Amino acid sequence: MPLLAELPADVLEKLQPNLFEGEFKQGELILREGEYCDGAYYLLDGLVEVRFGRSEGAPDTMANAEKQNARSWATLKGGKKRATAPVNPTATVLLPEIPVDLTPGGRTVLERGEIFGEGSALSRYPIATDITAASAVKCLLIRTPALRSMLDLPELASFKELFDSRYKQRALRSHLHRVDLFKDLGDAVIERLVEAVDLVTFKPGRVIAEQGKPADTFFLVRGGYVKVGVKVGSGDVAATYLRKGDWAGETALLLDEPWPFTLTALEHVELVKLARADMQEVLREFPQLEAQLWQTLTSRLKLVRQAAGDPLHSQPLQFAMDSGLIHGESVLLINLETCTRCDECVRGCADAHGGEPRFVREGIKFKNFSVPTACYQCTDPVCMIGCPTGAISRPLGTLEVVIDKATCIGCGNCVRRCPWGNILQVQYNSPTLNKEIGLASKCDLCVGRDAGPACVQMCPHGAAVRVSFKQQDLIDSLFSR
Repeated sequence: MPLLAELPADVLEKLQPNLFEGEFKQGELILREGEYCDGAYYLLDGLVEVRFGRSEGAPDTMANAEKQNARSWATLKGGKKRATAPVNPTATVLLPEIPVDLTPGGRTVLERGEIFGEGSALSRYPIATDITAASAVKCLLIRTPALRSMLDLPELASFKELFDSRYKQRALRSHLHRVDLFKDLGDAVIERLVEAVDLVTFKPGRVIAEQGKPADTFFLVRGGYVKVGVKVGSGDVAATYLRKGDWAGETALLLDEPWPFTLTALEHVELVKLARADMQEVLREFPQLEAQLWQTLTSRLKLVRQAAGDPLHSQPLQFAMDSGLIHGESVLLINLETCTRCDECVRGCADAHGGEPRFVREGIKFKNFSVPTACYQCTDPVCMIGCPTGAISRPLGTLEVVIDKATCIGCGNCVRRCPWGNILQVQYNSPTLNKEIGLASKCDLCVGRDAGPACVQMCPHGAAVRVSFKQQDLIDSLFSR
């Protein structure tokens, strides 16, 4: 393959376990809107159709493709094809990566040498379009570990250039328009920013910006989580964290002072980097943005002072970072001071799910709270990647990650992928397979139940609550009691 021809043999050997050659028939659905994928597709031969949101009354050229089974990484390694999972075509999600600049119902065609799926692989966005083989297609499938390595290789500088240019052309405009700070800027200004940015990546634990060093850069987070820490003695404590769509660097624009905090990558982080001069030019044209930047700076400095003055106050946030709770959109907490261990929460859950509870009351503990073994409904649900039947899904625009009993084959892929151990397997006699399997079982927030999650509703003492760790004021009030 021309892409890999110049690589030394030892480098290629390291990459090879994460490289696969995939073939798709004409009309076959390669990626479905709403899915997450664990790699990028480099088009070696054939044509690929990209279609964004089928508008009402629009001709559905993919009607036949809809009947096809999508392929996953497991398929390429000898697994079964996965049945397509239903999604809500009218739903939206925050900051989706759109592979091309399309309006609902729009379509385009990608040719040999193009790449797609990279945004979901690196930045953990759901696929925002249906992608179908418009002819017989051959792809090189590059799983995320290999993709990260390839983007760092000097021998593949042209590949990185292609990769970055495609992101700027396809997704960066959409990304900037969805960020509060930039959403009201004109198209001409957005175009200038697109041309001016650098795309940078940081590995877990790497310092992005250090407290006390010159602040001359503005960062926008497009993937991953970033710790905002402040020095206390010989170490540092957490003041807050950044996630997709957040920014940092307002100090450089407003005060021309050193960084008042340290930014550290909590995991693989993808950032959009803008120079101070480029951002100051925008501020001169749109002085109303200063108020928003001052508001952000003031609130962050307040958190920094609070963390530095009372390091114990930062313990809940640090616990959330260490335990992964910051990934959760709906985390179940039980107040151990008011919980009587009556198990009404478990019984309520079981009653709502045919007698089988979807969580275990015992779990990790912090201060006066217990975190049961229950799905966090992560912002980036890695459990969905590579399900060989599509049994685990999250329709676009919804919160609940759900498992379909009819298509689960008990392979345990999602169980192994969950970083927090919140998916269990229970014995189940599958009528589809006509045998007993270890059915994947997890909390689904009692989806479809009018009263919401039964665990919270049925607790007679109000000990059970569900929170997002984005709600820092709520978290502070809970753990300061």
